[in-house]
This record gives sequence, C-alpha cells and structure tokens, in this order.
Amino acid sequence: MADRLMTVLLSVVATLAVQPLLPDLARRGQELEVDRLIVRRELIVSDTGAPWEAGMEKQQIPRGIYARALHDGPGGLWVRSRLIKGEVDDPFDDRFHAIERDGSLRRGPGHISWNVWLDGAWRQMAIVQGEGVEPSEVPTAAWNGSTHPGRIRFQTFRPGHTEPLTDALIGQGKMSLGGGGYGGGGLPDPTQVLELWGGSLRQHPVDTPSPPVVLQNDGSGPHTYALVAISPANLHSTPSKEVKSSGRASLRFDSVAGADSYQIVRDGKPYGSPVRIEGSQKLWTDPEFTPKP
Repeated sequence: MADRLMTVLLSVVATLAVQPLLPDLARRGQELEVDRLIVRRELIVSDTGAPWEAGMEKQQIPRGIYARALHDGPGGLWVRSRLIKGEVDDPFDDRFHAIERDGSLRRGPGHISWNVWLDGAWRQMAIVQGEGVEPSEVPTAAWNGSTHPGRIRFQTFRPGHTEPLTDALIGQGKMSLGGGGYGGGGLPDPTQVLELWGGSLRQHPVDTPSPPVVLQNDGSGPHTYALVAISPANLHSTPSKEVKSSGRASLRFDSVAGADSYQIVRDGKPYGSPVRIEGSQKLWTDPEFTPKP
C-alpha cells in the first residue's frame, strides 16, 4: 500500500513539474536545447520518423540522416542528398583512420568506392584506396612519426570479374599505369617517374572542329565564323570551315575530344579571348549581337 501511495505521489509531482514547461516548448516550436546528447543505439533525423525511404529499406537509402552505434552489428552514418562541409579561416580536413586491435600498423586504412544496385546488393564499380608503401620499400620497423610513406591505388571492376583490378598506382613522385592484379598484386610498384605496363603511350592531336551552326543573326551585315580548338597545353587545331551569316550571330557547335577551350574566328581573325563552355553542344552568342526589335 505504501509503495502504491509513493508511486501516485511521484506521478503527481512529475506532472506538476512538467506542465509549466509544455507551453514554453510549444512556443519554441518543440525545440530541445542541450549541451551534450548521448545516443546509445540509433539517431534518426527524418520527417517521417522512419530511418529509410519508403520502398528503399533493402537498399538503405536514408530519409534524412541515420546513425547507429556498434550494438548488434556494424555502426555507420547514412546521409541523404548533399553532404556539405564548411570552414572559416581554416581549410576543412577529412581523415580516414584504421588500426589493428593490438595497436599495430594497418597499411591499408580503407577506400572510397562508387557502387550500383544489382542482383539485390550494392556492387562496386570503381575504388580509390590510400595505402602505405610495401615493406620491401620501407621496412615496418623503419616507420615512425616522420616516416609514414603512402600512395594512392585506383581500381576498377572488369566485365565478368568479381574482384577489382588495379589500374594505376601513384605516389612518391612515381606512377605505374596499366592493368591486372587483384588487391596488391599484378601491377608493379613504380620505380621510375612514369611506367606503362601492357601498352604504349598514344598521342592524339587536337582534331579540327566541325563548322559551327548559325542559329540566328541580327541582320546587321555579312560576317563569317569559324572555330579553333585549343588543348590544355595550348596546342591549337587548324581552323574549321567558315560559315556565312547575314549579321552578328548566335552559334552552336560540338565538342572536340581533347579540347579545353575554343577560339571564335570572325571574318578570318580571332575574336575575343578563348571561351570555355560546358556540355557536349556549345552555345555562343556574338557579344555585339543586337536583337531585332
């Protein structure tokens, strides 16, 4: 009986203590302000209250943000849409840490992969991995606070293969480029600045662009237009064939493989500075174009 009376008394006291706070919480839009938040199992930020998008539970596409601790499986953080980082007066810094449980060195801390949903699971297509150099290059005993050399490994999946193959190794001022090898094998570590395996270096000149297409003109008088494609190394193609226009024009033209920018040639002379325009089809209008009334 005494226990029951104590329970009733505590319930009344808790209700009286909380009731004055309810209008304040409502006035503040149910905002909760804390100095420290500890979540022992899961954190869900979702307008529906569910961690996953409806119908996408198997793919684990989050409705907003879902975080879980190491309680009955691997922990993790799932984020929907953009992941934006910002900083003021200091560059932002992303780091990937991994260590063996006994505290020893782990030369391959992890990787970033790009995946596609196939046959009921996420399948990797391409991988970028940071790793330490081989023990044959720097013995493990020589690693310390000032000696921790690494490289970047690029891997992709080939048709009919379930394991990634290494395409390139970059690091220590050197690069191996080629193919073959699962994990750490197949593509040798570079000993020279650039090493090509299983192929050769092929150079392509910048192709001559196709003539531009005149979409409209202002009828101000005859002009001709042509294009010159320019590579990142500032190598120029031969000019395209000229097209005639009855006035200052708006042009459309196609991209050229290897071109970084394009020089517009008007009336046989370079016109303005080279232009950089996104998309496989470029749209450009003469700065002196005057719309017809």
